[in-house]
Amino acid sequence: MSGVKLCDEWNILVSDPQKQRGVRSSASSSSFVTYQISLKAIGSKATGSDSDDNITVVYRRYSDFVLLHQVLVSDHTACIVPPLPDKKVLNYIAGDRFSQAFTQKRCHSLQNFLQRLGQHPKLSQSKIFYIFLTSPDWDTYRRNLAGVGSTSNKEEVSEVIMNAFKSVHNQSDEFAEIKERSDKLDHNVTKIDKLFHRVVKKQESIAEDYSRLGNSLLALQELSLSPSEANGYNPNALGEKIKIFNEGMSQMSYSLRDLSKYIEYEYIVDLRDMEHYIDSVKQMIKLKDQKQIDYEELSEYLARSVNEKNNLISGYGSGSNFFKSKLEELAGINQEAARREKIYKLESKVQSLTLEVSRAKVVADAFEKEALKEVDVFEQIKTRELKKSLTMLADHHIGFYEKMVNTWSKIEEAL
Repeated sequence: MSGVKLCDEWNILVSDPQKQRGVRSSASSSSFVTYQISLKAIGSKATGSDSDDNITVVYRRYSDFVLLHQVLVSDHTACIVPPLPDKKVLNYIAGDRFSQAFTQKRCHSLQNFLQRLGQHPKLSQSKIFYIFLTSPDWDTYRRNLAGVGSTSNKEEVSEVIMNAFKSVHNQSDEFAEIKERSDKLDHNVTKIDKLFHRVVKKQESIAEDYSRLGNSLLALQELSLSPSEANGYNPNALGEKIKIFNEGMSQMSYSLRDLSKYIEYEYIVDLRDMEHYIDSVKQMIKLKDQKQIDYEELSEYLARSVNEKNNLISGYGSGSNFFKSKLEELAGINQEAARREKIYKLESKVQSLTLEVSRAKVVADAFEKEALKEVDVFEQIKTRELKKSLTMLADHHIGFYEKMVNTWSKIEEAL
């Protein structure tokens, strides 16, 4: 790996998704959601003050993020541009794209997207990224960028389709290891994603059971009240003890729901964003393979042309098509002149192919170097994200159990 250092100059927060109604005079009058982006410079870009004056706040909608992504992909073809949360999800198709659950999850994904860009050594320094984060006049800038990125994407897709059934003959051990590691990571993250999805469902079911038990205890509490207890407060009475216990059950139910909400809205979203990020790495490796395949095929074509030219020079080329030669001879075509003309054309083709092979080799080698740097950047960002995500997951679980210990300790003392 190249040991590329990540950029640590931005602290980016995406929050407060709000539904907005489209302006009728604009191109689109449909409703949409805006997201608040708060940017604070740290490191070398900080001004030395920790006040709120150092925080820049702008509002962007999802289509603005899409445009940013398209421009970065178009301008930085050798970079792994972090993916956006997919628009074609069930909530969006079903028309539930304004629900709190959907917008909060997307908000967290968009924050992951911007934070990844902010850590990337090249993408974080791009002009459009800075304008996106800071400019109050983004709409004007956006109109000037209409149609950006469509051509390059089509060319890339067509190249992938053309070489879809081809493979690299001489794959380096380093990239073979990267592919194997990516596949294994993808498998493990997907497995954990499915596991925690089941955990959330189970916890929600348990929380619902606690809530029902609380309602039953509430009914029991009302039945247990005696006339003397109804007129005055008696802490030793059965009804009061049931009330205290019921409060503990309610607290457990609420806390368990909060824990499940964190897992569903943040941890699982982090896992799925990581799955998409891994897919982007795989796409980069495929693109690297396309460059290598182009070089290998040109090299094979050059080798065949050189071999054909050498056969013609040595006199063996004409024997490969005896009937064609006889027909040309009967037609009065000068065989020697035809052979020399073929040799001349092949020499010209060999010269042209030699130049193309050299260019393809330079492109393939340069792209491979950049791909290794990008994989290094991904590995560093991945390590940071997984460490942060697992730490927060552990902290939320610790907080949940500490709260339960404190709650039930107080209940035990009261009972």
